[in-house]
Amino acid sequence: MIISGLMQDPESAAPFNPGWRMEAISACPLSKWPNAQFHSVFGLESLGSNNCSSIAVPGDKVLPLHYFDDTSVWRSFILYSLFVFEDVLDTDKIRHSLEDLARRKGWQKLGARLRRNSKGVLEYHIPADFDQDRPPIAYTHIQHDTPIADHPVASQIPKPSARPSILGDPDQFLSLMHPEGSPKKLEDYVNSERPQLGLHTVSFKDATLVSIYWPHIMFDAMGKKALLTAWSLTLQGRQGEILPLCGADSDPLTELGRHPTEVHKLADRQLSTLGLVRYGLNHITEFALRGNETRIVCVPAAFMDKLRDEAMGDVPVDSSSDEDTFLSDGDILCAWWTRIAISHLPQNSETNVILYNAYSLRSVLAGDLLPAGTSYLSNATGFIHTPLTVKEIFTKPLGYIASRIRHSISEYGTREQVEAFMSMVRQSQARTPPFFGDPSMHMLTYSNWSKAKMFETDFSAAAGLHPKLTIWLDPP
Repeated sequence: MIISGLMQDPESAAPFNPGWRMEAISACPLSKWPNAQFHSVFGLESLGSNNCSSIAVPGDKVLPLHYFDDTSVWRSFILYSLFVFEDVLDTDKIRHSLEDLARRKGWQKLGARLRRNSKGVLEYHIPADFDQDRPPIAYTHIQHDTPIADHPVASQIPKPSARPSILGDPDQFLSLMHPEGSPKKLEDYVNSERPQLGLHTVSFKDATLVSIYWPHIMFDAMGKKALLTAWSLTLQGRQGEILPLCGADSDPLTELGRHPTEVHKLADRQLSTLGLVRYGLNHITEFALRGNETRIVCVPAAFMDKLRDEAMGDVPVDSSSDEDTFLSDGDILCAWWTRIAISHLPQNSETNVILYNAYSLRSVLAGDLLPAGTSYLSNATGFIHTPLTVKEIFTKPLGYIASRIRHSISEYGTREQVEAFMSMVRQSQARTPPFFGDPSMHMLTYSNWSKAKMFETDFSAAAGLHPKLTIWLDPP
C-alpha cells in the first residue's frame, strides 16, 4: 500500500486543491488551479524575485533548474509518498541502496542543495563528494518494538473494501510520512544543507513503512517511477539494467514551445486576465472561506469491471476504427467521478464544466526531445482539457463522457498541439498553464498515475524474499 501526501505552501502563488485521489487517479472538484495564474497576473510572485543569494560551497557542481521545473505551480508543492509493506524490511539496505543511487553519475541531483544565485534564480548545488556532513539524501528512522496494529495511527491505515467506499482522510497519516522538522515548503530547502530527496522509515515487528519526500520542482509522477525503478534495481544489485538518464546536465526541453506550427485548438476559449479575475470573484467563497478536504476513495476491480461494461455498451458498434472504441480505465473512472463531483449542481444546467487532465509528455516527445529508452528525472507534464456542460454529464451515458475524454486526449495530445500548449505556457510570466473556459465554469482536475506502475515497486530484496508485487493506495 502507498499513501501519498502533498504539502502546499499557503503563501504560494498556486493555491491548488489536491482534491480526491482514487488509487492512481486524482480528481480535484472545483479546482483552484486558475488562481495560480490569477496571482501571476497581479505580480504576487515572479520567478527569481527573491534577490537574496545563497552562500556557495567551493567545489560544488552548479546546475540551473530546467525551464519547466522552475514554475510557480511546481514551486508550491512538497510531495510525500508512504509505502506500506506487510513485511519486516532491512531499512539499512533500503537506505544504502538509495544513497548509492544518489551517488550514481547523472543521479546526483537527488542530493543537490537548492540555492539562489545573485539574481535570485534557483539553482542546484551538487556536492563534489557526499559524506557524513553532506549526505546524498536526508534520512530518519523510527523503531517500534510492537506490531503495527498496536500503533494509534498506523493501525488505522485503510484496507481495500469490496465496494466503492470512502475509507478516511489521508491527512491523518502525515505523522507517519515525515519526521519533525521535515520540509513543508520550498523555502525549507533554500539556503540549507538539506538534500532534495528525503527518506523516512518506520519499523514494526510485522511491517515496515517507507516514505520519500521531495519538492515538485525536482520531478513529477513519471520521474518518481524512474526513481523507484532505479532504486529497486540498485537494491537487487542490478545496476546495469538502469536506463540512461536524459537531461542530467542540460535541459532537453529548452526548445519545447518555441516552434509552434499551429495554434492550440482551444485558443479562442482561453481565459483572459479579466476572465481570470471574474472567475476568481465567482469562486471567492470556495477560495477564501472553505478549507481543503482530502479523502481516500476505494474503487474495487469488480466495480470497475461493471463500469467498463456499461461504458463500452454506450460506444456505437459502427465506430470506424479501434481508436474510436478504445476507452482506458482512466477515461471511464474520470467520467464516473465527474458525475459525483458535480452532483450538487442542477442537472439541467448549461454551466460549462472543464475536465483538466494532467498528461505526461514523455511519450509524445519520445521522437525528438526525450528519446525512448531513457529516463527523465524532471517534470514533463502538460494538461488536456475536455469541455462539457452539466446537462451533458447527467443526460448523456457514461460511455459518452468517457469517449469525450478520450477524444480530447487524441485531439490535444498530438506533438503539434503539445508544442502549441507549451508555447502558451512560455507566454505566461509565472510559467503557468493556460485555462480554457469561461468565468462561470466549474473545473475538475485529474491526475492518472497508472502508467507509473507504482504497484510494481519491488523491495523484496530488503526482506530476503522472492520478488512479489507491492500493494498500494495513493490518495492526495
